Amino acid sequence: MNLLEQRYRFILKMLPAPYRAEREEEMVEAFLEGAGQDGDEHNARPSWAEVASIAALAVRSRLGGLGAAPRYRAIGDAVRLVALLGLGYQAVIGWITVVFSLHVLGYLPGPWPVIAPGIQVSEFLSIADGLVCITTFAALALGKVRAAKLLAALGLVYVLVMVGIDAFTWPRSVIDSAPHVLATMVPVLALLTAYHVDAPVRRSPPMTALPLGLAVLYIAIALTFTNTWGMDVTPGHPAVWLASWIDPQSVTVVVLLIAGPICLIRNSAPAWRLALAVMAASMAVARSPFFLIGVEGSVQPLAITLIIQSAALLMLCLVLIIASRRVLPPPAVPLRDGV
Repeated sequence: MNLLEQRYRFILKMLPAPYRAEREEEMVEAFLEGAGQDGDEHNARPSWAEVASIAALAVRSRLGGLGAAPRYRAIGDAVRLVALLGLGYQAVIGWITVVFSLHVLGYLPGPWPVIAPGIQVSEFLSIADGLVCITTFAALALGKVRAAKLLAALGLVYVLVMVGIDAFTWPRSVIDSAPHVLATMVPVLALLTAYHVDAPVRRSPPMTALPLGLAVLYIAIALTFTNTWGMDVTPGHPAVWLASWIDPQSVTVVVLLIAGPICLIRNSAPAWRLALAVMAASMAVARSPFFLIGVEGSVQPLAITLIIQSAALLMLCLVLIIASRRVLPPPAVPLRDGV
């Protein structure tokens, strides 16, 4: 075995063991044949294109789709659920953002105070970003995977660019924005990796209207709070604690803390348990209270709320992962030499 063959076999370890046991020899032979005389050179290495193709195959085989082994199919379904749930959440936030920005610009009436009516460019950018999130989820719900991937990548680039711009004027914004960026990246990466050529694609046109319905429900809840308690609450007032539980992320935290136990009680499929575990971990990061460090004013109620939410989500994530491992199908046993 020459050095090039050893390197090919090392790279092929990215693939699942059952897949390697079945096709490793054939793949190594094909790679060596393709290398030709170049394989005899000193310190010969696989090309970057070959490494990239093996990495893509490793992702596709581990996030299984149609015809995959039960274990890898369950993991692939879980990651696809993360994409669907995460992009659905972003679509809900997108609708809320569009409504609020239109109100700030004076196109929609509403009870919210207009903090900075003169800043119109940022509001139009927020509307554009919200529409991208809405359209991304709609495309995925309609089975337009390529369009969904393109829009999701565009939305992620927008977030990264805005964070980069803010970093020039306020370097700390990079640290403060990191949890939000990470939570935004998780469903986008899930979409880009798990929806491959072998992935099952389900089309559900009615699902495209779900984010709008949830956004309307949330706005109704927020308006109820505003009309009951008012917008200006003093420190120590019970409304301060309630306000920290009715922002969109907090409502999502409550939904996850309810959905997780229901999933366990109903003995749902491993894919749902894994997906909710990933969503809980992502939201726990998004609710981290680090951005409050050094902030002046009374932030104790919000800080305590964030700590409680993050701890509860991390505990839920741990429980769901343990429960998933117990019901996840075992890996296939690789067969060698016809045994």
